[in-house]
Order: sequence, then C-alpha cells, then structure tokens
Amino acid sequence: MPSSKTRVAIIGGGVAGLVVARHATSRPEIYSVSLFEQTGQIGGTWVYTDETETDRNGLPVHSSMYKNLRTNLPKEIMEIPDFPFKDRQGPSFVHHSVIRQYLLDYSKHFNLYPHIKLNTLVNHVEPEKLSNGQVIWSVTYTDLATRVRTVKTYDAVVLCNGHYTVGHVPPIPGIEGFKGTSLHSHQYRLPENYSGKNVCILGASWSGIDICIEVSKHARKIYLSHNLPEQLDTKMLKNVEQRFGIDHINENSFIFRDGSSAQIDVLIYCTGYNFTYPFLSSKVEVRTDNNHVEPIYKHLVHMDWPNLFFMGLPAIVVPFPMFHIQTQYILGLIEGRVKLPSSKQMYEEYELEKKSLLEQGIAIRHINKMSDRQWAYYDDIAKAANIVGFPPVVKMIYDYCCKMREEDFTTYKNYQFRIIDRENFTVSCCKPR
Repeated sequence: MPSSKTRVAIIGGGVAGLVVARHATSRPEIYSVSLFEQTGQIGGTWVYTDETETDRNGLPVHSSMYKNLRTNLPKEIMEIPDFPFKDRQGPSFVHHSVIRQYLLDYSKHFNLYPHIKLNTLVNHVEPEKLSNGQVIWSVTYTDLATRVRTVKTYDAVVLCNGHYTVGHVPPIPGIEGFKGTSLHSHQYRLPENYSGKNVCILGASWSGIDICIEVSKHARKIYLSHNLPEQLDTKMLKNVEQRFGIDHINENSFIFRDGSSAQIDVLIYCTGYNFTYPFLSSKVEVRTDNNHVEPIYKHLVHMDWPNLFFMGLPAIVVPFPMFHIQTQYILGLIEGRVKLPSSKQMYEEYELEKKSLLEQGIAIRHINKMSDRQWAYYDDIAKAANIVGFPPVVKMIYDYCCKMREEDFTTYKNYQFRIIDRENFTVSCCKPR
C-alpha cells in the first residue's frame, strides 16, 4: 500500500537542510523524510578540510571554510531559535569549530541521523505530473561507497545544496599571462602560505576583508581591490592599500582602474560564488546568471513547480534563524496552512518587486543581497506562516555590528554581546582568543 505520509527529499546536510529535517521529522505522522548529503559528515560549509580541489570520492570539495575563520556575526543572534548555544558566557564571534559542534549537537538532540543518507550523491531530480494534476518528483541518487544507484519518488523537494562551492571568477584582461599564483577564496586555507608576498585581494565583502586581515599578518603588502562606489571609510592595516578594480594584467604588473599599478605575486579572488543545481531536470527552468536565481517566489518557491523549494538564496542576512522561519513557511505550504497565489499572480508580484529594486539602482546581481531589506522579508514570511518573527534585539545587534565593522574592520570581533530581553542587549570589549 502507498504511504499516506508526505515524502520529502532534502538535498544537502548543511544548516538549512538540518533545520528543514528537524521540523519535518518532528511531525512523523505527516512526513517521511530523506536528507541526502554527498560528503561523509553533516555541517555543509562549516566542515573544515585541508583539501581544496577534490574529495576522497573525486567530487569537488564542498566547503570553503578556512582554518582560522571566526564568525562575522555574534553567536547570540546566529543561533537557531529553538536550540541555544550551550556556552552563554564565551566570546560572541566564535571559531568555525564551535559552529560545527553546535550543528552536531543539534542533529543528535533532534535525532536526525536516522533520516540522513551520508556519502550519497544526488544525480537527477525530475518532476512528473500525474493524471490528477499532482506533481511528484523522481530522485536518482548514488551510494558513493557501493556505487549502487537508486530511484525513489517524493512529494516535495527542498534544495539545500549551498552557495559556497563553485567560485565566481570574473574575466580579467591579461590574466592568462600572469606569472604568479591565483586562487579563489574557496581554495584559501592558511595565511602563512603568503609570507613575504605582494598579494592582491579582489573583492571587499565579508570574505575579502576577513582574508585581508589574516594574510596581512604574513604578507609583505596587500592591495585590497574592489569596485565599490567609494573607498572603504575605515581604519586600514599598515601594509594594506585600497585600489579600484583591476583593469588589466601584464605578467606580474596589475594596472588598476584608477591608473595606478603594482607588482603582484598572488591574486586571491574574493568575488563570490555561483548558484548551481546540476542535478535538476531540464524540465525545470532555472536561470542562475548574474548571481540571481529565478523564477523563485519569496526567495523560496519555484513559481512553475510549487512543491520545489530553494533554501539559502538570500545573502547579507542572519542565516540560521532565517532558515528556521523559511522552514515554517515551506511546511505551511506543504500542509495547506499557507496558500500561494496563482502562478500568474506570483510572476506579477515578483516582476513588480524586481522592477522596483532595479529602479532603486540595485543591480540584478545584488538583488539577493538583502541587508536592510531582510527584516521586512522575515516579517512577511513569518506572518504568512503564522509564527513569531525575530525579536527586535536581533536587528539591533546586527546593526550595531555593522556599524562597528564599518568603523574598524580589524577590531569589530573583539566584542561580547549579551541579550537581556527582546529589546535590550549589552556589549563589552574583550581580548581576542
């Protein structure tokens, strides 16, 4: 007899996938859950490895984690709402190993492992429309240990395969003649590798600045090159100079867009990542150019296939709590508690929003960078899912951190935050560990 439960396939065992699994498995009378993870461990990008190219299965290394990374948000606002960090008194900006342990504890606490298929590669995901109009999904996957390929059917698919694996490398005239070393931040691991070098870091977002700070302790000179409208108005390290974007390269000579030049030994691309869904059937139209995924409603739901969900699209957000809210919205849709507009209405609403953002001067490639827009987004989907949204103190701490980072990106992690209640917090300076 066919199961009366709703069969859900979750692709990816990082934070987003684990949060979806935790809430779906908490309703065993409703859901049958399978989470597919191609590596041997849960945690996604929070799993550190010295490998930078391919893993033991010959697959591209998934994680972009580097050895010394500390979070760029305080753990007090990073934690998943129903699972607080154990250490309430420790530092706020923690080493990545703390987050990894947190996710291991989360998975154990909510007994997720029976639902997780580790070392399992998803090969193909294809929709099938039944005679009654229902859409089901055929998921083909391979056990990487036995090489056995299996096909199973699901009622909904949630894509949580991450956005920090395939680095975006923009074209630079003359790069093919560069005599030095070039790598993407995806391959970056240790700052000591750049001792005594002249390093150009291309990109000044979170990873660019973080890597700049690390490498500056070992490199001879760093040129922080970016295409921001203005130079960063912040304290700079002594051996760091800001430069506009790279115009062209002549062997080891980098010519920047302001006409200045420098001799460079190492180029590190901190230029973001590409969204990729290589397992999706050609029946599912997904456009991922310009760092923008469409046609997706509420940054979550495919407008043509409303039982196909995309987690992790928004950037410049508070991710873990966001996944918590997004999951409630998804499960509300599956259970019929949340109603979607018609496909036509979704497209119209989406196009109006996109048009408005473009008219505000936000480029297509930056639409997913929510920043100040994130709070209205959380409120919107929380209201639709009929759950409590973020307490005001989360935004207050987030804004405070951003301000400190803008003033001095070399010291903003040397602070401890403590949440007092929904609207109040304390902050104090502490010595970095």
